Amino acid sequence: MARNEEKAMAALNRWTAQKRDLEMSKNLGKAEYMGGALPDSASFGPYKQKKRPKIASEVTTVKECEHWRKDILAGVAKKIAEIQNAALGEHRIRDLNDEINKELREKGYWEDQIKALGGADYKSKPKDVETYGAELASHTGYKYFGAAKDLPGVRELFETEVTPEAPRKTRKQLFLHIQPDYYGWRDEEDGMLLLAEQMAEQEAQKKEVARWKAEQANRPSKKAKVAEEEVPEEPVEEVKEPEVEKPAKEDFENFKAYVDVPTMEDIERLIIQKKKSHLLKKYASAGLQSQSSESKELVSG
Repeated sequence: MARNEEKAMAALNRWTAQKRDLEMSKNLGKAEYMGGALPDSASFGPYKQKKRPKIASEVTTVKECEHWRKDILAGVAKKIAEIQNAALGEHRIRDLNDEINKELREKGYWEDQIKALGGADYKSKPKDVETYGAELASHTGYKYFGAAKDLPGVRELFETEVTPEAPRKTRKQLFLHIQPDYYGWRDEEDGMLLLAEQMAEQEAQKKEVARWKAEQANRPSKKAKVAEEEVPEEPVEEVKEPEVEKPAKEDFENFKAYVDVPTMEDIERLIIQKKKSHLLKKYASAGLQSQSSESKELVSG
């Protein structure tokens, strides 16, 4: 019995492997096994000999994650093209739609793993495959593709679906596009607005004048006021203040002051002495100040 390696080197088996590679390259990387012992080189791509891991976090390289993501996209594209055919039947269309949603969900796991490993962030980029699907507001995350939108029960949901209200804008979004016109800073440049303001001002003046004239007409006349003023008033008794005794001239003559009150000459002499001492402290040296103080003591005796 020949070994598998020897069987794989046979001409028929090598031809089968080449044909399989060609089919996989043309058919989005998939081909049916045609029998025979195939060598490892017959697999299409570096990871085709392995099955796609079920858990994306088990893969530790960005290159392998990118490969499995592309593999999922290729399968999704093929199924989206197939689901456009409404003659497949209701059950087959529903199964295809479920498979597409499942693979799109799996694609999201691979994109998260790529981002965690330091690769590109595909979720922030615009979606290419998912844009063909329609999503219900009440069933977020599940999309309907191709003929699945016209299935019985689904079409009624799309027809009776109430569009959700737009989200409320934040204060930052409201003030983002506000211009000076909003605050009325350019009202003087609008001639029609100035004309309307003048007309409104004139009407307001006329209203105020008419109101003032009506008030003046309703007021009592001057003669009636004079008659009211001539009414005699009752006399009011004056309240006498308590009398205070005033000091006599004799008290001032007998008064004596026991404190020496300085005269104007004494005040001027003291001011001059203070100014001299201040100038000496400012400009004279310590020796000169001591000499001046000694001379003052000698003079004063």
